[in-house]
Amino acid sequence: MNIKEFYSFGSKLSSSTLQVHPVGLKEFHPIDPNKRYLYDEDRLIQGDYTDISFPVIFKQEYGKKLQDILDTGWGSLYLISDKMKVILEDNNLTGWKTFAVKVIDKKGQEIQGYHGLSITGRCGKIDYGKSEIIERRLVPNGPLVKYYKGLHIGLDNWDGTDFFSPEKTLWTIVTKRVAEVLKKNKLTNIMLENLAEIEINHLAVE
Repeated sequence: MNIKEFYSFGSKLSSSTLQVHPVGLKEFHPIDPNKRYLYDEDRLIQGDYTDISFPVIFKQEYGKKLQDILDTGWGSLYLISDKMKVILEDNNLTGWKTFAVKVIDKKGQEIQGYHGLSITGRCGKIDYGKSEIIERRLVPNGPLVKYYKGLHIGLDNWDGTDFFSPEKTLWTIVTKRVAEVLKKNKLTNIMLENLAEIEINHLAVE
């Protein structure tokens, strides 16, 4: 399969959208010192719920608009609406699950209708060696900055799910089918970018 058949999944990071922050989560000290993710937030993203108490509390930080995805101040950790959950279920999309949350606004009132999103699908490592190398100037007359164009994921080790993360990353990747379902149902505050068009500053990976 070609990377053009896949998309990165995230939010639009709109300042008007309600953003919440988790309360009471902690750094996680695993028995295995080689375990990559040391924080409960990362473990929630990956669907590892060991020793986490539910519902996870999230409190309003800023913004007011309720949309189908809410940011949490922690990259790749999102809350999704009842509507989005039902659409994912009705279309039999795989590689995800939800966890119980309690969302509290600044007045202490509960906001109903949201769930935490975990990504359980997996694929192999990202291979930046397959990316096209391009150069850009970020400011006029500034130095050229190297970028990798195209996110090449380990599809040989992909488990075939619709939502999945490359090995040792918190990226959320989705299939073309997911992208079509999300667009068709006009779900809000979702950002999809084709993997072939993604550009990543080399300093972020080297």
